Order: sequence, then C-alpha cells, then structure tokens
Amino acid sequence: MARSLRIDSICRPAGPLYVDGALPISRAWLADRTFPRLVGLLGTPDLRPDEAVVITRCAAVHAVGMRVSIGVAFVDRQGVVVRVVDPLPRRGARMRGATTVIEATAGVLAGVTPGVRVHLPNVHLFPHRGPFTRG
Repeated sequence: MARSLRIDSICRPAGPLYVDGALPISRAWLADRTFPRLVGLLGTPDLRPDEAVVITRCAAVHAVGMRVSIGVAFVDRQGVVVRVVDPLPRRGARMRGATTVIEATAGVLAGVTPGVRVHLPNVHLFPHRGPFTRG
C-alpha cells in the first residue's frame, strides 16, 4: 500500500484521546471526510500502540484486507463508549446508536469498558460536561 494512504497522510491530527480521564492514546487521527473514512487503517500496517484513528459518522467497521489485528470502540454522540470489540474479527462489527468508531492496535482498547466517556480536547467532537464520569 502506498505511503500516501497512511493515516498521518490522509487524516487530520486530533491530538490526545482520553478514555475515562486516562490517556491511553497520545496521537489520535480524525477521519471526518469521505476518503479517510473509507480507507481507515487499511493503509497503516505499522500503527503504533499510542496511535488510533477516530472515524466519525460510523457505526460499522470490518477488517477485510487488514494486515494487522485491530480493536475498536463504538462511541455514541455524547462521547460514551457503547461497545468494545478487541480484537475485531475480519467480518467486522456494528453497533446501533454509535456515531463514532475508534480503531487502534489490538489489545490497546481491551481494557476500555462500555459506559466510560472519551474526550478529544483538541477537537469538539463530543460534548464534555465537567469531570470524566460514567455515562
């Protein structure tokens, strides 16, 4: 796959990603346009454990064509995790009510549980109502 399809080439940087107040992802990339949303992590076989892609307007993903194993967290419009699938099977997964999907290297999101809140301080994607609390 061409270097031009790697997430740092097609997505805009979103900064750190906090999950329930902790910092598991120091470099998140935002896929909020059509082309980056379609490509996702397909062009990034060397994803680091501290990187993730945040795909907006998304409630279903697959791993067909992926060369590495990934995990995903489905997030609702309030920024609350509603489902975690880590590792993601090739056939994929979906979640009704999700508006955003976070994709990371398999194992990175394994400790994330439904009900925790995610926050991207550099991007106003999810509303943030004070301290991190369960949904």
